[in-house]
Order: sequence, then C-alpha cells, then structure tokens
Amino acid sequence: MFDTGLIVKTLIILLLGVISPGPDFFMVLRNSLSFGRKAGLISAAGIATGCFISFTILICGLKFLFTYKFVKLALGLICGTYLIYLGIMSIKSKSHHERISYEVAPSEPLIVYYRNGFFTNLLNPKLYTISGAILAFTEQQHPSVFTNAGIVIGNAIMVFCWFASVALVLSHPKIQTGYFKREQLINRILGFILIVVGTRVLFG
Repeated sequence: MFDTGLIVKTLIILLLGVISPGPDFFMVLRNSLSFGRKAGLISAAGIATGCFISFTILICGLKFLFTYKFVKLALGLICGTYLIYLGIMSIKSKSHHERISYEVAPSEPLIVYYRNGFFTNLLNPKLYTISGAILAFTEQQHPSVFTNAGIVIGNAIMVFCWFASVALVLSHPKIQTGYFKREQLINRILGFILIVVGTRVLFG
C-alpha cells in the first residue's frame, strides 16, 4: 500500500530540517558565490545523492549502528576533518576580481563540486541522528516498502530542489556583484563557519 499522507507528513517535517543552516547549506553557499550557478547546482546534486543513500541506509534498518560510539566517532572524525579542510581552503582562496557569468564554466572539474556536496552530506553524523529520529516516528506507522521508497525518493528530490534554488539565487549577477566587492572577507567568514561547524561535528 502506498501511503501518500504519511509520505507528505514525513517530507514536511524533513523539510524543516533541510532548510535550517548546516554543513550542506554553507557548502552550496560557498560554491555558488565563488564559482557560479553550475558549481552550486552540481553541489546540490551531490547533496541529494548523499541524502538518497543515507536515507536508504536508515530505512533499511542500519540505524542501530549509531548506537555504537566508535561508528559515530569515525564518521564525526571524517566529516569534521573534511569540513575543516574546506574551511581552510576557503580562507586561503584568492579573489576572482570579476563576476562569474551564468554560462562560464567553474574553475574546477564539475566532479569536484559534486564530491564536495556528496561527502559533506553523506558523512554528516547529525543527519543520521536527526533524520533517524524523524523516521523512527514514520516507522511506527509500519509503512510499506513502496511508502518507504516514496519517502527516500521524495526526500532526495526535495533536497535537490531546495539547494538548487539556493544556488540559483546566490549565483544571480546582482548578488554576485555585491559578493565580489567583499569576496575575500565573505570567503573568510564562510571558511570560519565551515571550520566551526566541522569542529562541532568533530567533537560531537
């Protein structure tokens, strides 16, 4: 049985978690402002893929792994270190001194932005904790396989649409013009935020 009502309820609750600023948001923010629309959209695709995999893992019953401290510590170490690295790179990045056009290709291969979004999402232990708590409620309703599949696919689509919208807004020429006037300062602030977020993930 395909429970549309349960899917909608679950996705609405999950959306509240998605739109709250976190590592994924700052990743898209940095890539969209610094490298343009394509970089932001590819990052959003990476995040959506990470969500698809992480939700599949959760719904398949592997949530219990996070009751083991060493698993959570390992993921926290990997994700935290990765975010701190990206933060340092953001602080060290040089100014472009020009607006990035919608059509100009990003300075790095697109796979780099996809990988950034993918691993930032997939290796975020807090995602599993928060999403696991929400899905625990859903699982109490004994959803069918088709309902769970709808939640996984619907969430991935919802996540992509949200972060793609963020990327499109932040890559707008007027916003970019304002950004490039203060590029180095903003990159340092974003880098600092990534380091803070990474440190919080690292130390729980």
